[in-house]
Amino acid sequence: PQQALVLLNDPVYVEAARAFATRILQTEGDAAKRITWACQQALQRQPSADEMKTISVLFSKHLTDYTKDTAAAEALLKTGAAATPANLNKSELAAWTHVTRVILNLHETLTRD
Repeated sequence: PQQALVLLNDPVYVEAARAFATRILQTEGDAAKRITWACQQALQRQPSADEMKTISVLFSKHLTDYTKDTAAAEALLKTGAAATPANLNKSELAAWTHVTRVILNLHETLTRD
């Protein structure tokens, strides 16, 4: 029997990405340090220079978007059953959720048959 692969927009996947983003926000440091930490956790390696640039731009874009549209941030963060920690900035958590969705969707993060 073939198993379904859950990716990117599935509510379970978004919730997992949000939980990972929560962990990122609980680490100390600027965005670059947090990106490095996230890659080490998910990929067991440092991000390349190109990956660091791409992820930094992605984070900045989404942070700007969610800062301007906090309702969109709140809508994203409502995905799934787990509660969102009240002490975290919702726009920042939503932006990191997008970053973690990308990291968790990389070929090297997925187990394939």
